[in-house]
Amino acid sequence: MRTYVGVDYHRKYSYLTVMDERGQVLRQGTVENRKHAVTRFLASDDGAGYRAAVLEATRNWAVMHDWLEELVDEVHLAHAQKVKAIAEAKIKTDKIDARVLAYLLRADLLPEAYVASPRAREVRSVLRQRMFLVRVRTMVKNRIRGMLDRYPEAQASRPSEELFGSKGLAWLQEVALKATDRQMLEEDLKLLEELHQHIVASDGLVDELAGGDSRVELLKTIPGIGQFLPC
Repeated sequence: MRTYVGVDYHRKYSYLTVMDERGQVLRQGTVENRKHAVTRFLASDDGAGYRAAVLEATRNWAVMHDWLEELVDEVHLAHAQKVKAIAEAKIKTDKIDARVLAYLLRADLLPEAYVASPRAREVRSVLRQRMFLVRVRTMVKNRIRGMLDRYPEAQASRPSEELFGSKGLAWLQEVALKATDRQMLEEDLKLLEELHQHIVASDGLVDELAGGDSRVELLKTIPGIGQFLPC
């Protein structure tokens, strides 16, 4: 007998529905998000035949997806927005969501999402970390610029070079500010230096991951594209 497992994945727990080929619900219930708990829930179906499972492409889906790959014969990732468009219900509960996913999989109506390989997920995580660090650095720089806007006269002595270049940073260390602003500026400058060190380390990790990848080298031959966009 072929069975279909719908998984409504949440941060701390998931709701699982097991459905047979006729659409009959065999079992359902809430399971703690631990590999051993999911294994125990599905253990009673061992030997029942070919098992397929499905969950939506929501936050941290890869954790449950990788567990299921070891426990069932086939795992599908559903496109969350398209599932909602196909199977939206007036009463939305975890139970309904898991059952609908299992039903769509059984009926071959599932709108599937792309499942990136573990390697691709690793690279994405590293790149997202670097992007996050750069965004935070930009926020800190904008805070400093906003503070300086309150001192138009002091900025008359500001060097024409980039504010956060060597000359600009030297000027920031000497510019006359109120005591509280001076303290905040010193804290922000220290934070900028720490962020810079983290970004440098992140760059090294990106270089390591990209090394030997012919696709990266091909992309970099396009004018305007470097190791990080833009070049």
